Amino acid sequence: MPPAGLACFDFDWSLIDTDSDRFVIEHLSPALRQKLDNSHMQWTDLQNECLKDFHQQGGSGQLIRDALTMVPLDPHMVQVCQLLHDNGWTLAIVSDANTVYIEGILQHYGIRHLFSAIITNPAFWDAQDRLHIQRLIPADAPSHGCPTGVCSLNICKGQEVDRLLRNLEQNLDAEDAPAAVEEEEGSIRMMYVGDGRNDYCPALRMRNPTDMYFVRRGRSLEKYLANSDPTIQGSLKAMIMLWEQAGDILNELQSRPRFVTLGKGREEPI
Repeated sequence: MPPAGLACFDFDWSLIDTDSDRFVIEHLSPALRQKLDNSHMQWTDLQNECLKDFHQQGGSGQLIRDALTMVPLDPHMVQVCQLLHDNGWTLAIVSDANTVYIEGILQHYGIRHLFSAIITNPAFWDAQDRLHIQRLIPADAPSHGCPTGVCSLNICKGQEVDRLLRNLEQNLDAEDAPAAVEEEEGSIRMMYVGDGRNDYCPALRMRNPTDMYFVRRGRSLEKYLANSDPTIQGSLKAMIMLWEQAGDILNELQSRPRFVTLGKGREEPI
């Protein structure tokens, strides 16, 4: 059976209520937290460098794993994910964090099984229990070439969402396609939850006027949309929904049952 739609979540300050990179380093060492603020190194490389320093100073990998259990996740966001999953949506995380942090936090809260894909920077533990983090797109690999100017060097979230959509479209059975596909646009219904400038690029992949783009208030994405050239916001076809707390997203979805469910009936744009 095809999915009801594709729900993509950024991770830091979107699915969770903090920046996981900063949260963990601050928990491990105030000195390393200061290094994050003062260095001009590429962000993923800097995370790896800080974890190397922590290990060389005798830091334990268990302290990192313990820190992941302290990361705040709003219970309403868990309800959002469960609601979408229960109604047949494919859930994915597209993030500039890393696999160890995301997997660890999701497993702690018991919701890893709700997500079909986690697209982020790879991370792994070595034999000495030292955590390594690598760029999703290595420094010596060809550039992703994204023209928007908002994507990080190591990931273009828009291109990653393109891959997710292609995989879903290839798996859609023609007989069942209307459940996930909007007839007018011929594209899979979507929602996206984000907070940063690099969450603009993937929103350009939403092609239906009833798709929902959840933009967190007070963060850089809202400011980017408000202060940029009008064509930036004008390029978006989805409804822009501002949110502060996860309960805002849950309330919005619960008020639009035809959007959430398997496509029985169509919701008019507002």
